[in-house]
Amino acid sequence: MFELETVLAFGVGAGLVALAPMVRRLGNPQLGDSMSNVGRTMAKGGIKVGVTVAGAAGTAARSVARHAAEAVESFGDLVAEARTELDDADQPQASPAKKSTGARTSKKTVTVTDITVE
Repeated sequence: MFELETVLAFGVGAGLVALAPMVRRLGNPQLGDSMSNVGRTMAKGGIKVGVTVAGAAGTAARSVARHAAEAVESFGDLVAEARTELDDADQPQASPAKKSTGARTSKKTVTVTDITVE
């Protein structure tokens, strides 16, 4: 994602900013000030690219999460429909020709829960 030049510029800029106070103390305040200014400009450029890339990555991650949540919801709906169809198929059809023997029939209890992804 990062281009090598951007990372290198940030590193060099940060290095210049860090070395500028030592150069000033060694007796060359003009060179120290120039190093500081150039270094700050280079470092800010690298930071701007990093912030831009982080924003784009965050947007992409939110989009993926939203689509994953929709997929999970759709899958949950499919499972609920399949369970309902199985329950309907398991229930015997009442026929007038059959006599009741008085035996109890058991029913399945199906619980469907909502699935939430944040």
